[in-house]
Amino acid sequence: MSDDWDFYPLLVDSEPASIYVDLGLAQIAPVRTQPHMGYVRVFMRHPRGDGLSSSEEFEALLRLEDALIDGVAVGDVTTYSGRNTSSGSRDFYFYTKDPKIFAASAEMAMAHHPDYKFKTGSQLDPEWGIYFNFLYPSADDLQRIMNRRVTDNLAKYGDALSKPRPIDHLAYLPNARAAASLRGLLGEQGFTVYEPEVGGGSVMLRFERADRPDAIDDVVIPIARRVKELGGAYDGWGCEVVSSLEAP
Repeated sequence: MSDDWDFYPLLVDSEPASIYVDLGLAQIAPVRTQPHMGYVRVFMRHPRGDGLSSSEEFEALLRLEDALIDGVAVGDVTTYSGRNTSSGSRDFYFYTKDPKIFAASAEMAMAHHPDYKFKTGSQLDPEWGIYFNFLYPSADDLQRIMNRRVTDNLAKYGDALSKPRPIDHLAYLPNARAAASLRGLLGEQGFTVYEPEVGGGSVMLRFERADRPDAIDDVVIPIARRVKELGGAYDGWGCEVVSSLEAP
């Protein structure tokens, strides 16, 4: 496991869901020595009406997850990759060298939680398709995660997130033509676009506009999509803290 974990909401089979995933695994996956995906499906005892987990069951599910990680994700044999919560159950996903060892370890770990019904299973998945195609967020969801990390950090400093202020953005484009195309779009949307900087085989573009941090998804996601279409990469945003004590 890495230290880069996060969650995001979505729909799974048209039902509300929440995925918690090790984003850092994408840097090393697929791990060729762990070609089998194994899962443990735990049936929640007190799910919410929409099938997600309730505050009543929060601590118990965390203890159960810790027990699975400690008992199943051992050394270089098995790696915990993430979980999905939906439709009244929580599915824990692992990648392992040996599905028989995985199943036995999961059974032993769940024996310490007799109040929970569960089932296990595994399948050959050498390219880690479940991780990349199900657990790992889409480009838009990943951008929402990155945006939330920034706003959460602002909130730690008492920021008035609903207060508009200049917000700086950075993007890298593959060439001058792509940069010019993005500059035209941004100009139409009222951004101040600074002179591009060329270096390292790409064109860096910095742009700025006054917006609300708590509504940043609506600003950033369409821009990030366009940058990607142009063959570039959106590199994030930042702004000064506006204290809630100072905001009118």
